Amino acid sequence: MRRFFARMGGDRRRLAIVLTLVFLAGWFSFAYYLYMNQILVIPIEGSIVDFQATTLALHLGRVDENVKAVILYLNTPGGYADACMEIATYVKELNDVKPVIASMGPVCASGGYYIASFARYIFAHGNTITGSIGVLAVWVDMSKYYKEQGINITVWTTGSEKDIGADWRGPTKEEYDRIRASVDAIFQKLLTDIWENRKNRPNFSQYTLNIVKTGATFSGDDAVKLGLADEVGNIINAVEKALEMRGMLKFIIVSPDMDERQKFLRALF
Repeated sequence: MRRFFARMGGDRRRLAIVLTLVFLAGWFSFAYYLYMNQILVIPIEGSIVDFQATTLALHLGRVDENVKAVILYLNTPGGYADACMEIATYVKELNDVKPVIASMGPVCASGGYYIASFARYIFAHGNTITGSIGVLAVWVDMSKYYKEQGINITVWTTGSEKDIGADWRGPTKEEYDRIRASVDAIFQKLLTDIWENRKNRPNFSQYTLNIVKTGATFSGDDAVKLGLADEVGNIINAVEKALEMRGMLKFIIVSPDMDERQKFLRALF
């Protein structure tokens, strides 16, 4: 009898071990499934001055097969034209291979909206401030003030273009014309790209573009009515839209600052 019960006890232990191993195998398999179904959230916040961190995150999101969709969270008034245009180029390349959904925060204006326009779908809060599309170049000429204050400035320069924008003088006629042409060219590119990105969306029309040209700002509600955004919603709605576009049921949300170990741990727990 003792041997019978000892054998029964051993069978229970073996069964418990087998069940534990099966459970762990299932748990790790499900975690790996989640790890392979990531939604990457890339924040773009504050004035856009530098582009390297954002473009790197966009590039990695494009080449990482585990990333199935990307959400851009934009809370920015815009920034330098070259930085915004560089980021927009990477958004376009990413959106060509997997869905990019833009979620506007309290402010998504100027270059921020330009970047958002390259997304496959745009959500805006009802009270988001957006629009303000335009290009601004400023040259402050303080030469009169310096003269009145008796301040003399002597400049040694290696070329006529080296001190362009300096506040001790104003632009020459040639400089003024060149800067004017550059501003107009950048503005035209912004308008052309926004038109191409949004022309097939409901409510977007030449009328909308004509309003945009003025540099006007809009609420999120008005942006949807004009076709500048697709729907009133938040980042949760953006996640739901990503799932819909990719036909996903289970997923994890990751950020650009997470390494692979942190991503897997998120999937595991």
